[in-house]
Parts: sequence; C-alpha cells; structure tokens
Amino acid sequence: MNEKIGSDVELKRFFELTFEMMCIVDSDGRFLLVNAAFERLGYSKAELRERSFTDFVHPDDLAKTQAIFDKLRAGEPTTYFDNRYRIKDGSYRWLQWTGTHEPTTHEIFAVARDVTKLKTSNETLAQANRFLDAMIDNIPHMVFVKEAENLSFVRFNRAGEELLGTSSASLFGKNDHDFFPKEEAEFFQSKDRDTLRSKTLHVIPEEPIQTPGGTRILRTLKVPILDEQGTPRYLLGISEDITARKAGEEARARLAAIVSDSEDGIFSMSLDGKITSWNRSAERMFGYDAKEMLGSTTNTLIPPHRAVEEARTIRRITNGETISPYETSRVGKDGREIDVSVSCSPIRDDSGKLIGVSKITRDISAIKRIQRELTRTKLATEAVNRELESFSYSVAHDLQAPLRGVNRLTEAVLNACGDKLDETHRKHLELVRESAKQMTQSIDAMLALSRMTRSEPRHEIVDLSVIAAAANARLARLEPNRRVLVQIEEDMRVEGDPRLLAIVFDNLLGNAWKFTAKRDEARIDVGSITVDGRRTFFVRDNGAGFDMRNAGKLFGVFQRLHRASEFEGTGVGLATVQRIIHRHGGRTWADSRPDEGAWFYFTIGEHGRMRDPETR
Repeated sequence: MNEKIGSDVELKRFFELTFEMMCIVDSDGRFLLVNAAFERLGYSKAELRERSFTDFVHPDDLAKTQAIFDKLRAGEPTTYFDNRYRIKDGSYRWLQWTGTHEPTTHEIFAVARDVTKLKTSNETLAQANRFLDAMIDNIPHMVFVKEAENLSFVRFNRAGEELLGTSSASLFGKNDHDFFPKEEAEFFQSKDRDTLRSKTLHVIPEEPIQTPGGTRILRTLKVPILDEQGTPRYLLGISEDITARKAGEEARARLAAIVSDSEDGIFSMSLDGKITSWNRSAERMFGYDAKEMLGSTTNTLIPPHRAVEEARTIRRITNGETISPYETSRVGKDGREIDVSVSCSPIRDDSGKLIGVSKITRDISAIKRIQRELTRTKLATEAVNRELESFSYSVAHDLQAPLRGVNRLTEAVLNACGDKLDETHRKHLELVRESAKQMTQSIDAMLALSRMTRSEPRHEIVDLSVIAAAANARLARLEPNRRVLVQIEEDMRVEGDPRLLAIVFDNLLGNAWKFTAKRDEARIDVGSITVDGRRTFFVRDNGAGFDMRNAGKLFGVFQRLHRASEFEGTGVGLATVQRIIHRHGGRTWADSRPDEGAWFYFTIGEHGRMRDPETR
C-alpha cells in the first residue's frame, strides 16, 4: 500500500486530480509545472509554463507578493497568503497561497485556493456592520441597548451622548441609577422590566429626563431582544426628544406648510373652503394681498371648469386620503388663467382631528409653454424627416433609371465598336461602366439603409450564434477556394429582431472575410466578453486592420478607410450596423492596428428596452 501511494504515477494522478491549484516554480518564479485546476483561471498549462507567476498578480499586490516569494527562496515557508490574480478575461480572483522551499532543487512548491467568494462574503459582512454602525450612530434619536439581567448599558449612539452630555464609554457596564435621580431611574427600569417580562414592544408617550440642558421630554419605544429560545437577552430603546414639539405643537398645526419666503404660493384653508393664511408668493402669483383673501373662500381662484375637481380634492382629504401633486389651473385677480402644480397636506389639531388643508401652489406656466413648444417642434421635425426620407427615396429611385441607361449604352458601344476603338477609349468606356455600377451599388445600399431605418423592429429571443453561423456559411459558399478558420461561441442569446441582427452579422462577417483576403491563414472569431459589467459581443479578424486615428469615420455613411482598388465596398455597411444596434438600445465601437486585424464590438439593450435575457 505504501509503495503504491508513494509511486510517481499515483503522485502525478493526485497532483492532477486535486481540486486545489498546485504548482512548482523555479527560483526565478517561472512556472515549471501546474495541475489541471489552474485551468479554472482560463489559461491552458501551455500558456502558463515558463511564465513568471508574478506576471498575473494585481499591480497593487505585486510588492507584498514579491516579499513573500523572497522569504520562500530564503527557506521560510508561507501559509494563507492572499493576493489578487488576473484570469484570462482580464478580471481578478482572490487566491490564498501556501508554499514551501525545496532546498535541494531550490524549487518552490505552492498550493493556491480561490477565496474570492469568501473575501466577498467577509467584505459584505463588514460593510453590513459598518452600515449598521453608521445608521445607529447617525439616527437623530437616542438609541441604546441594555443587557437584560442587570439593565446595564452595552450600546449608546451619538445622539444619546449629546442629549445626556456624556460619552458612551462612560455608560458601558453601568445602569440608570449611576446617572439619574433615584425616582427617574426607578421609573426607567420599571418600564424596562415590563417590556422584558411581556416580551412585546412598549411605547412610553412622554418620559421626562434630566439632562445638562435641563428637563427634556422623550417619546420612547422599548423592544425586547430575544435569543433563539425566546429568552430576553437585551433591551433596545429608541427615544425621540419631543420637547420642542410639545412646546410649539398647536402653532405648528395651523402653520405647518407655510413658508413665508417660499417661491411657491402657500396658503391654508378650513374644511369649508375659507382661507386662513396667505403667503407673499401667493400674493405675487395671484395678485390678491392677504387682507383680500383671509376669510374668503377659494372659489375666487377656481376656474368654473375646475369646480368639480376642487370639490373632489377636498372630499378626498376629508376622507383621510393622501393627495399627490397634480397639475391644474387657477385664476388670478386680472382674470388670467394660470397653469399650476398643487400639493395638498392635512392640518390636524392636538388630538389628531383634521381641521384644515394646507396647499402649495407652483406656477408652471413657463414649463407648460416650453412643453407645448417642444411638442410642436417635435411634430414639425418628424414631418421634415418624413419629407426628407421620401425625397431621398424618390431621388435614389430616379437616379437608377439613367444609370441603367448609361450602362446599357456603354455596353452597346463596346459590343458594336469595341474592335474599332483603341485601348485608351475602350478603357474610358469600361471606366464609365464601372462608375455607373458603383453608383448603382451605392444607391441600392442607401435604399436598404433607408428601409431598415423606417422598419419597426421585432422583439424576441434570438440566438446570435445561429445567425452568425448562417452568415458565415453564405460567405464560405461564395469563396469556396479560401481557407478561413472561423470560431463562433455557442448559445449567445439576446432579445432583438432576428432579421435586423442577421444584417449586422452579414456586414461584420462580410468585412472580416473581405479584409482577410490577403492572409494565407485567415482567422475570424465571434464571441462575447464582459466590458464594464455588461455582456459585449465581438467579431475579430487577423486581416488588414486600420489606423485608429481614422476610427471616427468608421460608422459614417460612404466612409471608407481603404482604397476601393484594395477592397471593394459601398461604405454603408458599418453605418447600417450602427443604426441597427442603436435601435436595439446598444452601442458599437472598434479597435485595430494596421496589418494586425480588427475587433468590432457591440452591445444589446444597454440604453433601450431590449435587454440581454441573461442579465435581466
């Protein structure tokens, strides 16, 4: 048994099958041997071999990683060292390393474990604790926690410190008798015991307390905190200082929503419609001063066609409903009807009885004028666009007839007189035919682009992998003698219009085939990656590429980055791609270098209603 376990075959099998990432590196840090588990990082063994393990370390972790490696080379083992490691898609994972030095070969044996989820969980828990601490500390009311047995303080927030004029540290381990007069302390603790005994929430509407600033009135909620067996372990208290509220409650009930210097017209009224307050902005807005309006009814301000609406609003408030801001109109002293936004809130007395209504009225006449003007402008623009589209379509159609005539006539001349023409004149006629052909192609492309722009896209689940494969098959049939290696990622599903997305891949893959024509071994990849947290699709080739200084021309109509003598085309394809992607709520961009191929990227549903179903 020992011989079997110790054999090289079994050790190699264990090395390959273990879930942990295991490796051997030389004294310079280069990978000599890695097990299959390393492939979870996206790299093959061949990609890692002879590379330094520090090549993949996050720049912020590089210094401390190098320091640990130096200790390992000096013979000092390391355990549970964490750093961030770049995986093949460019993102980082947290790895936890344990390593040791082999003195005879000077090699480093290391085991790595992916602890990204643990790191994330710990950070989430730490954030939650920080959030809870910040929330409790910043609550404007006094919050405290007492231990159930002796009612000694174990938690106290900043508002409590300010209210009592003492630090939380001086309270911990002590109870009410250490800080308050005997009578007050006994009152507090009796309420605490009642809460713990009943195991239910207790509300103390008014609780006087002595503070360095004098007597304050608190409204306190006391809550028992129970363990899993239902035994009270702690008592949570939340005390709101209602001293100021008690002192000015009646005055605030009548003047709750009145801000004299507000830009909005603010006034209050009784339930029978009589105005009880009127601010300066209401005077400016409606033209009536306070003396004219106090005691009068709001009927003065209500246009006849709004009377039913106003009565319904008052009735809803009387029935206890909440009235959200709404747009309506009011009449000023000069008879002018004013567009306004109105907010209503109830006014209640000390017992909670509804005694009136407060209204905030904002003049939105300017906004409504702008909205109407924008609507008119939008309709006018749409009409102009329709006329332009119709004009372009008609012009394009009208141009095709004379072009066909030019083509037929030049062909007839060549057929009838070709043997009588010298080489120069024959070339001139051929150039005329070729120019007519190119112009016809440009017109056809423009018409196709116009039809695509006007059509309404469908919304369904589409497999981009299937669409890309179909487009590539069509291209392969057109050029059967070419050797092109095409790799297409499987199951790339999005929500979109299959007809329009097929045009996208016809153009992108068509470009890839076209611009790799001069490569003996052409390669095209279609797939997806994650960019800024969004799934991003790409078509990549190893073709002619282009200078990124000219990338701004890429998606323009009739814009070309290569001479027609090098690569044929109309210059409309990428413009078509961009418009289709924009209609799918996405965006397009490219990356390339001359003679090093090109990457074309696009997203679906980034800004519009269409969304990647995997991210919903």
